[in-house]
Amino acid sequence: MFQSHISEPHAHVSAPRAHAQCVKISNIVTLSKPELVAPSKRILSFRDPTAKMSKSAIDPNSRVLLTDSYETIAKRVRSAVTDSISGITFDPAERPGTSNLITILSACTGEAPAVLAERYAESNHGALKRDVVEAIEEALRKPRAEFARLREEKAFLVQVARNGAEKAREHSEKTMREVRKRVGLS
Repeated sequence: MFQSHISEPHAHVSAPRAHAQCVKISNIVTLSKPELVAPSKRILSFRDPTAKMSKSAIDPNSRVLLTDSYETIAKRVRSAVTDSISGITFDPAERPGTSNLITILSACTGEAPAVLAERYAESNHGALKRDVVEAIEEALRKPRAEFARLREEKAFLVQVARNGAEKAREHSEKTMREVRKRVGLS
C-alpha cells in the first residue's frame, strides 16, 4: 500500500550501475524497468515531515508498521508533526506535515489529495488525524489478518523458504557458469 517494490531514486541510481556491470556479460543478465507499485511515491515521517517514512528510523513514532495495533497507530498519528495554521490545505512545500497526512489519507482511500484538502478545508488537524487513523486501520485490516494467518502456518513457511532457496541456487549457478565462461575464469 505505502511502499513501492523499489524507491524511484534508488532505481535511477542502481539501473545505470547495473547496466555498466553487465556490458561484459551481455544477454546473460537482463535488466528490467523498476516496478513502482505504490499509489503515493513518498510517504513522510510523522516526526519529521521533510524525511521519508522509514522502518529504520530511530524514532518508532515516525512510522506505521503492519504489525502495529490500532492504539499504537492512533498514538503515532495523533503525535504527527503539523503546524499551527488554521484549516487544512495541501501544500507540501509550506505545510509538509499537514500535506503528509493528506497524502496518507489519499493513499488509503484512493481519493485525490486536492479533493481531500477541499473536504477538510474548514476542519482542524484533530479531525484530519482521526480520519487518517481510521483509514490506515481499514487499509491494514486485511493484510494484517493475512499476515497473522501465514505466521501460524510454520510448515508452509519452511517449504516456501526451501523452494525459494533451491530456485535461487539453480538460477544463480547457471548464470555464474556463463559469467565465468565469458570473463575467462573457466
